[in-house]
Amino acid sequence: MSQQDGLSNAGDGVLLEAQFDQRISGHGRMVVSLILLVTVVGILLIPFWLLFSLWYYPEYLRRLSARLTSHTLEVQKGVFFRSEATIPLNRITDLCLHDGPIMRYYKLRGMRVETAGMSGDSGSEGDLVGVVNASEFRDAVLSQRQKVLGAEDTAESSTAFKGTAEILSEIRDILARIEGQGRG
Repeated sequence: MSQQDGLSNAGDGVLLEAQFDQRISGHGRMVVSLILLVTVVGILLIPFWLLFSLWYYPEYLRRLSARLTSHTLEVQKGVFFRSEATIPLNRITDLCLHDGPIMRYYKLRGMRVETAGMSGDSGSEGDLVGVVNASEFRDAVLSQRQKVLGAEDTAESSTAFKGTAEILSEIRDILARIEGQGRG
């Protein structure tokens, strides 16, 4: 990592790449074990789950990534069921930080990416657990989002201004013709 905050600058258009906390493994083991414990029948599966998780979580961490580019947030995750999402920054409406009691125990935070047309827990486009310095990564994404939206607003207002100038020129020409016809 080139910065102390857990985020690294990378080339090829990637402005920032999130780093993920290794404690995700312990958190995941605990959550699934508690679910198995509550189901009572699952109690018999806990030893198998714990052995399986020794392979699963390192593989999950290896495949987990979140990259901020100049116009998108790219999220990849999954071992068996992989997902890759490229979320345009101008569609992001909110980046919510969340944690629960087990996440707090492991000193982890989650970041939920909400976009236009999506809302609530089931409507987020990306949920990232364990981003190192999640609030700083969120702030960087929101800052870049503002730059993108500012550039779009500038382009739209420039286009609107050109259209308005053309209309005013036409009105001026029409008024000049009307005045010319009235004198003649």
